[in-house]
Amino acid sequence: MKILVADDHTFIVDDLIDELKKIYPDAECMGTSDPKQVLSLFDENKFDVVFMDIMMPGTNDITLAKKILESNPRTNIIYITGYSEYALESYETFASAFLVKPISSKKLRNALENLRHPISNITDEMIEAEYSGEAVIGKKITKYREERNISRKELGELMHVTESTISRWENGKRIPDIVTFLKLAQVLAVDPSKLMEH
Repeated sequence: MKILVADDHTFIVDDLIDELKKIYPDAECMGTSDPKQVLSLFDENKFDVVFMDIMMPGTNDITLAKKILESNPRTNIIYITGYSEYALESYETFASAFLVKPISSKKLRNALENLRHPISNITDEMIEAEYSGEAVIGKKITKYREERNISRKELGELMHVTESTISRWENGKRIPDIVTFLKLAQVLAVDPSKLMEH
């Protein structure tokens, strides 16, 4: 989860980031006290959640939120303010939450657990690591090759590839294409689905 905290008081930014890191230690948090930096930071980082003071000097923060949502409509805007009377106006941007300062850890956690656009903790990198290469296919090739008492060299000869190619498949450095994968299943006398089982 990528989070931006924007408030003209630096101590509020720092305190809020500290609390956020306690709730979500793996979250990537950034903060700014300069409203002019908000859009450029957002363009560079595409935050999932933006905590925004509704009354920063020199800008209309609801207008700023609308610009963020034009860039990415699934951004969760959470307004933070000391003035509850702005709550109704803030919902023009379909905010995920409106928190009145001081913000308790309980309210902060509740806001993040009930986002308008929920955020998955599963990243593309996690999917790739979990379902390709060594994590699944490589280990299965090794398993079935060893069960059948076939060396890497012998498997390479049966597959018409080098021993180093077999080694790269098993170490997850390469993944066989679909035709090669099916041939591999045939040579190892195993159902293709068994090579993909987690």
